[in-house]
Amino acid sequence: MAIAGLTAAGKTTHARLLADALGYRYVSATGILLELLGIESDTGRAWFDHQERIRKARSAGDVDAELDRRLIQLATEEDGLVLDSWAIAWTCRVPMVRLWFESDALSRTWKCFVSQGESPEHDLDGCLRIIEDKDTSTRDLFLQHHGFDLFLDREIFDAILDNTHLIHRPTRRAADAGIAAFAPVVQAVVESLLSDRQGDLASAALNWTNDQRSCLVHVRRKRGDDPS
Repeated sequence: MAIAGLTAAGKTTHARLLADALGYRYVSATGILLELLGIESDTGRAWFDHQERIRKARSAGDVDAELDRRLIQLATEEDGLVLDSWAIAWTCRVPMVRLWFESDALSRTWKCFVSQGESPEHDLDGCLRIIEDKDTSTRDLFLQHHGFDLFLDREIFDAILDNTHLIHRPTRRAADAGIAAFAPVVQAVVESLLSDRQGDLASAALNWTNDQRSCLVHVRRKRGDDPS
């Protein structure tokens, strides 16, 4: 399965949690990208510390082409993967569950700020600039090389889940509460899509809070191996 979303939407956190819950292998596109660029950095820090270097390296297209090749090869040859990737949902034609995490700019700014830990280097305005720069440059790159719009194109996704409202302030405690609320929603949606039993999702939702039920924007399993 592939999990996509804009910067700080919760992709990495929930891809890891989902992989653990399902017994799948977690695959980080950012981790592969850093390996290709020879950058030794934690994936969570890479865009804080090396954003300009990464952007320049990707602009030529060669690095992204190799990243796509490796991810597509993994998705083609292996089962039981959770792919934490911006583009694989569009670029790979292998049948997979495709999830999009929606989260507005304010909530993502808060999550970006919290992700810095106890001694943040960037204030909220700085975090907003980081996510806007990363999102815009990535969108431009994908439009140029792949022809899809990261900001608008959602038709290929089996599920669109919105976690905007699950973080109420830019604190670790609020972020953790949002993660705890969103994780069971993600797992229930994925399990219903994998089993093709929508009734299971409806049953699970009976035990959710209103905030959790509000995460469900769209859930419908697409058929065939053509994501278009």
